[in-house]
Amino acid sequence: ALYRGAEILILDEPTGVLTPAEADHLFRILKQLKDQGKTIVLITHKLREIMAITDTVSVMRQGTMVATRMTKETTVGELAELMVGRRVLLRVEKGQSEAGAVKLSVKNLTVKDQRGVTMVDDVSFDVRGGEIVGIAGVAGNGQSELLEAISGIRHAVSGEVMLDGKP
Repeated sequence: ALYRGAEILILDEPTGVLTPAEADHLFRILKQLKDQGKTIVLITHKLREIMAITDTVSVMRQGTMVATRMTKETTVGELAELMVGRRVLLRVEKGQSEAGAVKLSVKNLTVKDQRGVTMVDDVSFDVRGGEIVGIAGVAGNGQSELLEAISGIRHAVSGEVMLDGKP
């Protein structure tokens, strides 16, 4: 877009697959483009990004523009409230938790897609009561096949899935 002389860049969730360091590098580049007179529209739900790089922020909720603020005159708390329509607790005080017994056990799981391509290769993990486990990756990297195999929708090539000690 820049090579073709674009003066306005519209970026929709540009940091979705970036590490925080990569996002910071992108922000430095965007600030340079701003200094060159380019206009940048950043679409994101990440409040850290909004506060770090924007001059003005507009908030949409359910397809309607509900507010526009100068970024330096607002707070993360106000933006979160505008986004969801009610006060939001951004910090939750909680005590130490203790993990319980293993509820889900996945051992040496291998799963192939419809074409016979290995999408999950020898994955093992346990999830205990009281834990939250996240599975992250770029779309198409096996998360769907893993979840389908764990839930019994898709048959694994090899490995085992145990729920409360039962296959």
